[in-house]
Amino acid sequence: MYQHIKQSIQDGIAQIVMDRPASNNALDAQMFRDLIAAVEHCDADEAVKVIILTGAGKNFSAGGDIKEMATFEFISYELSMLTGQASLALRKCRKPVIAMVNGTATGAGCGLALGADFRIMTEESCLLTAFSNVALPGDTGCIYHLHQIVGLAKTIELMALSTPVYGEEALRLGLATQIAPEGKLEEETRAFAVKLLHRPLGAVAMQKQLYYEVFYRDYMAYSRIEAENLGKAGASADHREAVTAFLEKRKPHFRESIDCADACIIKNNGKTL
Repeated sequence: MYQHIKQSIQDGIAQIVMDRPASNNALDAQMFRDLIAAVEHCDADEAVKVIILTGAGKNFSAGGDIKEMATFEFISYELSMLTGQASLALRKCRKPVIAMVNGTATGAGCGLALGADFRIMTEESCLLTAFSNVALPGDTGCIYHLHQIVGLAKTIELMALSTPVYGEEALRLGLATQIAPEGKLEEETRAFAVKLLHRPLGAVAMQKQLYYEVFYRDYMAYSRIEAENLGKAGASADHREAVTAFLEKRKPHFRESIDCADACIIKNNGKTL
């Protein structure tokens, strides 16, 4: 049914798996489309009560496919809007969505994990924004989700520095719901899903609607700005250098500065200071 998304249902719990383990579940446009379709299918299926989102293999997702980025035609306004819609699909879904974060959730993978209602991690699990590492401002609503959870100051830090956030720190910041012992992530996530099955899910669905209508009412406006910025950054010399350096296994040398016409000129009585 889907190219790199697997979906199964057992005892009211749907599991959606990003399934490109050879590339650490790197995401391309088709995977985002398929993920949206899988979530919407689960939302409409009355047999599904709770959804678990995870990645096949060792990692949740490596984010955007670096090989696709190397074409320098991958990053675009249209792609960014698609990533934002995928993340939003998790928020709009009436069913509780749990991100089972195996290994690392990087870049767009991090944004998807943050779009879920709950995140179950281990001490070794890691959330990593990583966008600035490839000279991109972000996608999948990552900034929006982070701000909702950790506030503006911490969001700025995590986005600018791409600081990895591991299990216990994620729990302290509210980015993780629960930390599972190593080797028991799937067991603990399933137990958490079963716990949700015994809650009044009609009321939970109404709560999710309230969260969306109140706290995400300006998400699409944000998403359009996010997409415009990503499109510009994707065409930048810094992005080209970051991707090239990654593939050549060296440190990038960033050269671009803020556009002075937009951000660095102070005018006084028509004169530039």
